[in-house]
Amino acid sequence: GFDFYNIDMHFTDKQKALRQQVRDYVERDVMPNINPYWEKAEFPWDIAMKLKELPIMGGPLFEHGAAGLDFVEMGLVIYELAKGDGSIGTFYGVHSGLAMGSIGMLGDEEQKARWLPDMVKMEKIGAFGLTEPHVGSNAAHVQTTARKDGDGYILNGAKRWIGNASISNVLIIWARDEESGEFGGYVIEDPQQVEGV
Repeated sequence: GFDFYNIDMHFTDKQKALRQQVRDYVERDVMPNINPYWEKAEFPWDIAMKLKELPIMGGPLFEHGAAGLDFVEMGLVIYELAKGDGSIGTFYGVHSGLAMGSIGMLGDEEQKARWLPDMVKMEKIGAFGLTEPHVGSNAAHVQTTARKDGDGYILNGAKRWIGNASISNVLIIWARDEESGEFGGYVIEDPQQVEGV
């Protein structure tokens, strides 16, 4: 396309090369094949799984095989994916950004080592649950609570629009601890097998 604002001159060769890799994927694998999935209301697994061939998983995270992208590269990746198809862009943003990002920035070393390597390889898919029916995405007013129960927690509340929920293996639910009131992310493994999720 045309560079109306002459921004390409500000990108490094590495940034341009990554943008081209993602653009090639979108033009080759996404755009010619995505419409039937929209018509059938199915998730395009075969198209989405080809994302793991690109050096983009984990975005700016460096540990456990994550891509270690700079923020310009992240912007270019997200732009190119969303330009091709919103569902692929959303899938990547939730899995690689919201879910992996939460673990990578806020998790302890054991949690990072437990989940990130499989998420980088897309052997486990991440989901992210913040939004609630009565407060929207206002994290300061989240009403979902977490109560310690043995080695785990019991979560109580309602969420809406959980990105990647129906296809995830690692679901992060944002809630407040009932006792301390502290806000945090609680990881649910294999959420389709958990009662009430």
